[in-house]
Amino acid sequence: MNKYVIINGIGGCGKDEVVNQCSIIKDNVFNISTIDFVKQIAILCGWKKEKNEKSRKFLSDLKDAMIAYDNIPFKKVCEIVKVLNNKIIFIHCREPNEIDKLKQELNARTLLVRNSNIAKIKTNHADGEVENYKYDYVLDNNGTRQELFEECKDFLHWLEVNYEEI
Repeated sequence: MNKYVIINGIGGCGKDEVVNQCSIIKDNVFNISTIDFVKQIAILCGWKKEKNEKSRKFLSDLKDAMIAYDNIPFKKVCEIVKVLNNKIIFIHCREPNEIDKLKQELNARTLLVRNSNIAKIKTNHADGEVENYKYDYVLDNNGTRQELFEECKDFLHWLEVNYEEI
């Protein structure tokens, strides 16, 4: 049985590093984002993979359009993850409504990664609303790599204990 974790946090807080540390602890970790397919379309539109405020807003607006048109990011992620077996699947997602859809569809748990050393981004709603959700688990990434490793071990233990079928 897969275990689904919807992971969120402001840009640069260490979400990918959390997934990396979890994959060191467990070898069955899979990582995907609801923005992955949006980025593929953005490249076709001329986006050069910049990581600046203008690009973040473009990706957020494009994702909103794809959601409004036919729920495309949600459908793409579900299509990919439902064929996996016995994985801990981390799904990066920002928007509270999208988190709710994934949580319900996949019986997922939610994880917020916080880092008080990183400035919040507020130029688009996806980044600006990161903390406007009641997450199942909050992981603080404010210390050393070893401290993060220990935090990830604690999270994975919590996930094992708290991932029963509803």
